[in-house]
Amino acid sequence: MSCEGLTASVRLDRAVALLVDALPALAAAFVVTAATIPVVRRIAHATGVVDKPDMVRKLHGRTVAYLGGVGVFLGVFAGIIASAIFARGELAEHPPVPFSIVLGMIAITFTGLADDIWKFDARLKIAGQLVAAAALAIDEIGVNVAVGLLAPIIGPPEQSFIHLGGFALENSHVFYWTGTGLVALFVLAGSNAANLLDGLDGLLSGITAIMCIGLLALSLAIVFALPPDLGNVNELARSMAGARVVLCMSLLGACLAFLVYNFNPASIFLGDAGSLLIGFLSVTVIMTFANLQPFSCPYVVRTVTEAVPGTLPPPPNAGYDGYSTLLVMCGLAMFGLPIVDTALAIIRRKRAGVPFSTPDANHLHHRVKRSFGGRVRHAVCTLYAMEAGLVVLGLGPALVLLLEGGRLVWPFIFLVGAFVTILLLGTRGMGATAAPTKPAPAPAPDA
Repeated sequence: MSCEGLTASVRLDRAVALLVDALPALAAAFVVTAATIPVVRRIAHATGVVDKPDMVRKLHGRTVAYLGGVGVFLGVFAGIIASAIFARGELAEHPPVPFSIVLGMIAITFTGLADDIWKFDARLKIAGQLVAAAALAIDEIGVNVAVGLLAPIIGPPEQSFIHLGGFALENSHVFYWTGTGLVALFVLAGSNAANLLDGLDGLLSGITAIMCIGLLALSLAIVFALPPDLGNVNELARSMAGARVVLCMSLLGACLAFLVYNFNPASIFLGDAGSLLIGFLSVTVIMTFANLQPFSCPYVVRTVTEAVPGTLPPPPNAGYDGYSTLLVMCGLAMFGLPIVDTALAIIRRKRAGVPFSTPDANHLHHRVKRSFGGRVRHAVCTLYAMEAGLVVLGLGPALVLLLEGGRLVWPFIFLVGAFVTILLLGTRGMGATAAPTKPAPAPAPDA
């Protein structure tokens, strides 16, 4: 591929073409989810897989079906299949969604579904989530995030971390195992964070739809700024540009269709099958930002150190250490509402001296709902606006990096500072005691 021929116009055309070619995934996910939700809703009521109000944390006032996650799963799966069947043009040039992601989807959905039906033990739920994370490790999805974190500390992959006599531990092995651990951590944290946030009608599905739009915009910006070499088989085989766009479109279509049934007043809930799946797919898309190397024709050529006389010149990618890791951070910023809510729950329960698994009614959505006098739609729309702000927060530094260049440290400091600020603001007025989770005893009747 000639980098000189990749003008801004050509790059833009390729990004738009990839978006258009992935539209069947969006349409298939929407149609299949919309068609299956009424079916699974009837099955849920017939089999007793329902959520009953307790007048403390569950205030929906009537019995509502679970199993909405099954419809979302079928929709996302249909989107992935449709993208493979109807792939053409720019999308056909890219590898499809890896089977490891589909395998992880199956594992995480079954785990949540088993909890919805049989009330899985917490340890079994964690085991199922780790199985989904292990599936991603098959294709090393997200493993490279460790390179950007550790390379500035211990050196590049080709160096030795430990060298004692005949024993040598290469940095590449340290990066791989550290990255694998981070993938497991991301899956566990992301899945459970989404589960914790799923507390109001239409909240998680709507927030995920907004986040998908942001992740899709970032994915297309990466196609524009760091296009894979379509003539290089080895480079193209490792590109996840097409798979990333398809996953965003499929999840967006499924969430929009589910929102039709889930917006207040909801007739069906996601259940753990849906919330865990949404969290898993969200962090999976974000972790694919770590799978960018190598890229041959960056839009902005960063300034690199001149080669020492008598040595080889710097490689084309020199100066991009930490690039992929920072894009992952930008993606996590877009996933910021579940992260902030989970972080606040940890702080709140630590202050109260209760286990993290102790439920309460002081989650972010509970507090916003109370501020609106119990009006669910007002609270949900406010949280939608907050999520849109977090999408802008993550997308801004990413676009600066991709389209303008500059030092990586400043976007890093900005993202960390913004998260800490949001966290500090969120703790204001937060009591040290968890809200009661059991209904108060009824007053004694008058004599």
